[in-house]
Amino acid sequence: DFFWEAHWKKVVAALIAVILGILAVGGWAYYRADISSSAADMYAAADNPGTWREVEQKYPGSVSAGNAMVRIATSLRGEGKLEEAAAEFEKFASSQPEHPLAGAAWLALGEIKQSQKDTSGALEAYRAASGRYQSSYAAPLALLAEAGLLAAEGKAGESKAILESIGTSYPEGPAAMVAAAQLGGMAKPQEKAVQTP
Repeated sequence: DFFWEAHWKKVVAALIAVILGILAVGGWAYYRADISSSAADMYAAADNPGTWREVEQKYPGSVSAGNAMVRIATSLRGEGKLEEAAAEFEKFASSQPEHPLAGAAWLALGEIKQSQKDTSGALEAYRAASGRYQSSYAAPLALLAEAGLLAAEGKAGESKAILESIGTSYPEGPAAMVAAAQLGGMAKPQEKAVQTP
């Protein structure tokens, strides 16, 4: 009884603080869920670059906004507007690095840079896809692309090391089979000469 008489105000204040905290967290979670649902609904109804851009602008940072940005970039790429597509992929990847499609965006950016003969830009994008998003499907594809680019530049040793790492890191995936086939084709010139009848 003495404890309660001496400390009842503190106990009540602590209980009120806990209740207010729970209400605040619950309210925030409800608000985020409502925003996410509204963004998803708007994205589902969007069917062109203009409406995708509206989703991006109205719900920035949401998964739906990220999806819309990827659709815009892909659309631009399909129209042959590679500079604009690259800029959109870069904007998306930097603004939403945790988005499920971020690795794929870096991979697409690398492909665009490679088609533009920007080797260093392509390598940087491929390395971002394979290094930051190792568990995504884009990572082994980015490694294959990087290995091919290095091989084309005459850096066979680096290319071989990357191909071998694919077999080690992604042994069950189709990229490992492609890497193994490419490694088989990288026989030394002396070995090829011996095998030639």
